[in-house]
Amino acid sequence: MSNKLKSNLPLIVIGFICILLIVLFAASRLATAQKEEKSAQYAITEMNSAADVAKFLTEYGWEVRDEPSAVKSVRIPAEFDAVYNKYNQLQILQNFDLTEYRTKTAVMYTFRILNHVSHNNVFANVLVYEGNVIAGDVISYAIDGFITGLDGQYMPELIT
Repeated sequence: MSNKLKSNLPLIVIGFICILLIVLFAASRLATAQKEEKSAQYAITEMNSAADVAKFLTEYGWEVRDEPSAVKSVRIPAEFDAVYNKYNQLQILQNFDLTEYRTKTAVMYTFRILNHVSHNNVFANVLVYEGNVIAGDVISYAIDGFITGLDGQYMPELIT
């Protein structure tokens, strides 16, 4: 190694570290901005009741009954099996991620959807933890049923 390269090596390393720090800072700011955008997307950001969740679902265009079909506690497992991993993939595509809530107990609100175009027996599930929506899906339990994100869009990338 030449003397010039040896003498400039500390500057090169410091420059590389500075660039790395700038990239990490920018990535962190982007992640924060995406989370803020997700929560700002909806008028209701704090879910304190079934009525709040019902109103949240109307922001997706769903007509639901005033009262949920079911309300129950759901414990997010510490380790995800294949089914839970697939479900979490659906959540990640919606900007949710259940890995942050492993071992936590959330409240699942289930509402019957009254205006789904292809099926009559369709429900929306919304998981709420400490007043925040952490997951959701639209599901039909029919023989030819389906599960989608809250917006009702099929996600073929989940079919494998």
